[in-house]
Amino acid sequence: MISAPGFKQTIVAVTVTAKRPVPIRITLALAAHSESVTVGASDTVPQVSTETSENQSANTFDRNALDRVPVFDQDYITTLSRFLDDNATSTNGVSLIVNGIEANGPGVTPSAIQDVRINQNPYTVFFANPGRARLEITTKPGTPDFHGAINFLYRNAVFDAVNAFAVQKPSESRQYYEGSLSGPLSHDKKTTFLLSLDRDLDSVQTIVDAENQFGPVHENVPAPIHHSFAEGRVFHELANGDLFWIGYSYENSSYANQNVGGNVLPEAGYNSSVVENEINVSYRHTFSTNWINQLRFLVGQNNQPRTSVNVAQQIIVSGAFTGGGAQADSRRTEYHFDGTDIATWIHGKHLFNFGIDVPDISRRGADDFTNQRGSYTFASLAAFQSNTPSTVTIQRGNGHLVFLEKVLAGFVEDSIRVNPRFSITFGVRYYWQNYFHDDPNNFAPRFSFAFAPSTKSKTVFRGGAGVFYDRTGPRAIADLLHFDGVNLLRFIIKNPTFPVTPAEIAATPTSLVTLDPRLHIPYRLQYGFSIERQVTAKSTFSAGYVGSRGISLFRSIDANAPPFPPFIDGPDAALGQNRQMQSDGYQKSNSLELTFRGQPSRFFSGQIQYTLSKTYNNTSGITYFPGNSYDPAADWARSDNDRRHKFDLLGSSHFTNLFTLGAALSLYSGKPVNITTGADNNGDGVVNDRPFGYARNTLHGPGLINLDLNLAHDFMFKPQSDKQKADPTLTVSLNSFNILNHPSYVTYVGVLTSPFFGLPVAANPPRRLQLNLEFKF
Repeated sequence: MISAPGFKQTIVAVTVTAKRPVPIRITLALAAHSESVTVGASDTVPQVSTETSENQSANTFDRNALDRVPVFDQDYITTLSRFLDDNATSTNGVSLIVNGIEANGPGVTPSAIQDVRINQNPYTVFFANPGRARLEITTKPGTPDFHGAINFLYRNAVFDAVNAFAVQKPSESRQYYEGSLSGPLSHDKKTTFLLSLDRDLDSVQTIVDAENQFGPVHENVPAPIHHSFAEGRVFHELANGDLFWIGYSYENSSYANQNVGGNVLPEAGYNSSVVENEINVSYRHTFSTNWINQLRFLVGQNNQPRTSVNVAQQIIVSGAFTGGGAQADSRRTEYHFDGTDIATWIHGKHLFNFGIDVPDISRRGADDFTNQRGSYTFASLAAFQSNTPSTVTIQRGNGHLVFLEKVLAGFVEDSIRVNPRFSITFGVRYYWQNYFHDDPNNFAPRFSFAFAPSTKSKTVFRGGAGVFYDRTGPRAIADLLHFDGVNLLRFIIKNPTFPVTPAEIAATPTSLVTLDPRLHIPYRLQYGFSIERQVTAKSTFSAGYVGSRGISLFRSIDANAPPFPPFIDGPDAALGQNRQMQSDGYQKSNSLELTFRGQPSRFFSGQIQYTLSKTYNNTSGITYFPGNSYDPAADWARSDNDRRHKFDLLGSSHFTNLFTLGAALSLYSGKPVNITTGADNNGDGVVNDRPFGYARNTLHGPGLINLDLNLAHDFMFKPQSDKQKADPTLTVSLNSFNILNHPSYVTYVGVLTSPFFGLPVAANPPRRLQLNLEFKF
C-alpha cells in the first residue's frame, strides 16, 4: 500500500523473486477534498516557514475562527477589510478573489465560506494587486456526507443606543435568514453538491444633520435594504482524480433612499436595485504526479438601475445641505467573463506556475441620465438665499452607451527551494487593457525570498518587491466615451442665473473628457522586509517594513482652465471644461507592521496588528482634480486615506467551557480633511478651491475607537464520540457592536463658509445588539 498526504491510497501487487527488482513508477491520484465541521478554536496553526508564500504578516481566518468573532450582519468581507490598506488599492478598488479568480461577490452565503485571507503571499504574480489590496475567499466544496448550517440573525433598535446626531432613536430592525447544505448525489459519493441561500430584511434609517434656509434640519430617514441570494453547485470526481464542478447563483437586492444622511436631505436621495446571474465552472486536471492544470471561469449578467426620489434640480450649498433632487438617474448593465488557467509543474527544486488571467471581458451598458435638470452649487447659505449659484452642471443629448471592456494578463513564476533554509521566487506578470492608448508595455516583475539561519531556527527573514499595474475600471472608460462632444453633452456654466435659462445653455460651449497623449498605465512599486519569530508552538510574531511608490498615477486636470483672473474664459473659447485624464501623479508610503497571530494559550486565539504609516501623494485617483490645474504639484500632501496609527485585534477567548468570548477592537488615528472655500474661484468648473495660503489636507480628522464583543454558547445534541465528525450543535450568541458607544465621527466639514466648519455632521453607528442562532450538523 502506498500513501501520501493529499493523495489516495493505492495498492500495487509486487512479485518478489531472486532477480534484481525493476524500478516501478507509481502515480497517485489526488484525493477528493472532504470536510468535517468541528466546533472550537481555529485549526489554522501559524508556523514560521521558509516557503515564500507563508508570510506570517498575513491575516487568515478559517471557518471556526470566523464563527467565534463578532461579525455584524454576517458580513465577513467588511469585518476583515480592517486589515486592508486603502492606500494600496487600485483605481478599480480592492480585488475580491474567490476560489482563485476575481469576482463581484463571494458567490455563496456566509456559512458556505471556508476561509478568508488578506496579504497572503503579497508578491505573487497570480494577482494584479498587492496583498493589502486584495481579499481572498475560499468557498466550501461538496462533501461525501451531509453537512449543513442554518443561521438566524435578529436586531431591533429597542436594544440599541441613540446615534450621536439623532434627535430621537430611529426605529430600526433586521431579520436575516441563511443556510447551506452539502452532501452526496451518488451512491459512490463521487458526485456531491453545495446549496446556499439567504434572505435579508434590513429596516435601517439614516440620520440627517444639516442646515438650510429655514434653520437646522434633524431627521431620521428610512433606508430599507432587501436582499435575496440562492446558489447551487455540483461537484464530480472523475476516475483519474480530476475534479469538475459547476454552479449557478442568483442575487436580487433593492436599496431605498440611498446617499441620504449627514447634510444630504431626504429629497436628494435615490433608489437602486441590483439583479445578478452568474455561472461558475472549475476543472482540475492531473497530467502526472508533477503536472497539474487548474481552469476556472465565470460568466455573469448584472443589471443596476438607479432612480432619483425627486426629479427636481439638485441644490448643493457647500458644507450646509444638499437638497432638491439627486439628479442621479442611470442604468448600468454588464455581461462579463472572468477566468484563469494555471499550469503547475514540479521539477526537482523548482515549482513552476504559468498561465493566463482574464480579470474582465465584458459588454457594458452605461445609460447616463444624470443632471438633466441641472446640479447647482452655492458657496454659502447667503449665496443660496440671494439666488447666486457659483456653478451649474447640466447635461443634454444621448446618454445611452454600450462598450466592450477588455482586461488581459499572463504570468510565469518559479519558486525555488534552494535548501531547507532558503527559498526564493521569481516571476513576471503582463497586463493589458483597452481604450487607454492600448498601452502594451506593462510587464511587472516580482520576487520574494525567505531565509532561516538554521534548519531548526525559530526565526525567519523574509523580503520581496514587485511592480503592480493599475486598472481604470469601467467608469473612466464610460466618461471618455460619453463626453466626446457629440453624444452626451455636458455644460458647466459659471455664475449662472437661478434657474439657468435656455439662452445661457446655448451660449455655453460643451465640456469634454479626453486622454493626455502621454498617458500610460500607472504602476506601484512595493517592497518590504520582515523578521518572523515562532513565539509558542501555535503562535508567531512578525515585524516588517513595507514601502511603496506610486509612479505615474492617474489624475484629471482641466486642460482648458482659465489661466488668469478674473478666471472667465479658457485658452480655447470654443470649448468648456476639458477634463484631461493624465498619468502624472505620485505617491510615497512607508509603514511599520507588527503582527501577532495564533493561539499563545488555551485562553486566546486570533490576530493582533499595529501599523505605523505615513503616506503622501498629489492625487486621489482618476476623478481627482488638483486645486489649480496649472500647478498640480502644489497638491502634494497627506493622502486622503493617511492614518498615522492603526491598531486591530480580532480573536476569541476560551477561558471556560460554558461560553466563548470573541472580540474585535479597532483604534485608529484620524484621516486628514481638506479645507476649501466652497466656491469655484478659479473658474475650472470644479468646486475644490482652497483659501489662499492653505495646503491640501491640513485639517486633522477624527479618530476611531470601536470595540465589538461576541458571547456564545454551544448546545451539543449528543456527546462528541468522534472528534473528526460533526455532531449537531446549536450555537446561541449575543453580539454587541461599539459596546463603548463611542461616537467615532466620520469626518469634519472642511468648507470655510459652512455653519459646520471644523465640525462633524455624521457619526458611525452607536452601540447595537445582535442575536445569532446557528445550527450546524
